[in-house]
Amino acid sequence: MAPNKSELIKQQIGDPFKVIDAVKRAASEGVETLTEDDLFLCKWYGLYTHRHEKGYFMLRTKQPNGYVTVEQARTIADIAETQNRGFADITTRQDFQLHWCRTNDLLAILERLKAAGISTLGACGDIARNVVGCPVAGVDREELFDTGPVARQLSDFFLGNRDFANLPRKYKISVSACRSRCVHPEIQCVALVGAEQPVNGKTEPGFDLRVGGGLSTQAFFGQRLGAFVKPDQVVPVVAAVTAVWRDTPEYREKRHHARIKYLIHDWGAERFRQAVEERLGWTLADAEAAYQDPPDQYRDHVGVHAQKQSGYYYVGAPVLVGRITSRQLSKVADLAERYSDPDAKTTGTPIRLTNRQNLVVLNVAESHVDRVLAGLAEAGLSVNAHPVRRSVVTCTGTEFCKLAITETKARSRQIVEYLESRVPLDEPLRLHITGCPNACAQHQIGHIGLMGSKTKVDGQVVDAYDIFVGGQLGQGASFNHPIIRKVPAAECARRLEQLLRGYLKQRKPGEPFNGFCARVGDAELVKLLTDGKPLPSAEGVEVPKVPESEGPVY
Repeated sequence: MAPNKSELIKQQIGDPFKVIDAVKRAASEGVETLTEDDLFLCKWYGLYTHRHEKGYFMLRTKQPNGYVTVEQARTIADIAETQNRGFADITTRQDFQLHWCRTNDLLAILERLKAAGISTLGACGDIARNVVGCPVAGVDREELFDTGPVARQLSDFFLGNRDFANLPRKYKISVSACRSRCVHPEIQCVALVGAEQPVNGKTEPGFDLRVGGGLSTQAFFGQRLGAFVKPDQVVPVVAAVTAVWRDTPEYREKRHHARIKYLIHDWGAERFRQAVEERLGWTLADAEAAYQDPPDQYRDHVGVHAQKQSGYYYVGAPVLVGRITSRQLSKVADLAERYSDPDAKTTGTPIRLTNRQNLVVLNVAESHVDRVLAGLAEAGLSVNAHPVRRSVVTCTGTEFCKLAITETKARSRQIVEYLESRVPLDEPLRLHITGCPNACAQHQIGHIGLMGSKTKVDGQVVDAYDIFVGGQLGQGASFNHPIIRKVPAAECARRLEQLLRGYLKQRKPGEPFNGFCARVGDAELVKLLTDGKPLPSAEGVEVPKVPESEGPVY
């Protein structure tokens, strides 16, 4: 079978980073000079065109392990204020997204970011995306060891590396040794999960290697390769894993089949490990067969937490739907500059972004904690947040994204504000709201997940959501499942209120939300969501197709 259109473009161009020449031309001659091929390759510089507004781009940064310096925070805040209508978004890969970037401003913005130590190379495109890790690596009292430097080494290896700039599709890596698995290694293309085991008679730190996780229209959990990787082996091992996938041509034929999760599903872990070892030229050490994942834990790092450095604390602040204003980000930079103490002698940076679209300020002396809390609250980033506010994760939605079916950011904000004023929830809850089946907001792992659709109300086609429940990570990991389809978006907040109030009223002592859902069954959950009344008919409403939604591969 012939390669797909995207592969033909890459074959013709050769070096995708050459697209910067087209960007330079467009800056002086106009956006009209950018061809469709140019726009496809602009993703390698973190650039996507806006859904509605011609001549405007979204620009995504790369912040390895969520690291953000004070200077970088100020730079993003200033660009957002002066050129991007006053806000930026935090992503589930611990990046920033800047919107409303005009074509003739792109080069200057890229130069400003570069001067602050921020790259956008590979933030999008068929390439290794931002390497994610535990946002409190190096200060977490429970971590096995500090993996921040390893994540940075791996990021540096792939950054601008032309040997790995043409992969079959996007490629996502996590590196972490936090005990609660806060970076969701289960859904990464490649996950290095912190572990310890005897090596030559002594206990050594390293990683349990997993491959093949991923969501979108067909979700898979990653599989253990049964291999133990030492920190100094990470770069060559991940390079070999990537090369095996890169050089397997059948995963370049169908665009919706071009993910490493499908290769692992087809080959199995044993065959894939053998191929990796052949590429390496040496045998991987075996990991302990009795390895156990921890129970599903909710860990968002919001609040005040003691660091392993005596006398220091980190403070995590929720950023509603991941959208942070320039004023808020400037305030965070000011607080970090003033109160994040370099004498704490930690690795990394004083500000970190989280995969739940929140942020953390590190190395705060006990005597300064109250000042940081007051400053965050003044900026509208109070740590005393309702569980839904601190937990909600959303994608970009139709406001900017060409693939989205529904608007997400404003609707998610409305849902959160409604629920926090009416439901006295007393436990964390993963709520994920995504605008299409591509699952950029990871709705399949949510205790409650909403996925964008369409329905009809009073004869008019309107935004709607399918509602899922039961996502589980760690031990007994399972994706959630839909219990009701095509709920009008305007009704979602009220219906979720009914569901959560039913949970609070009917739960047994200590029973978590997932346990309640499993016990009462879907029919009872539907009854709670609908008051036993039918939804408006969606007959004749066509839900738009998105590029990866061509149907399951298997």
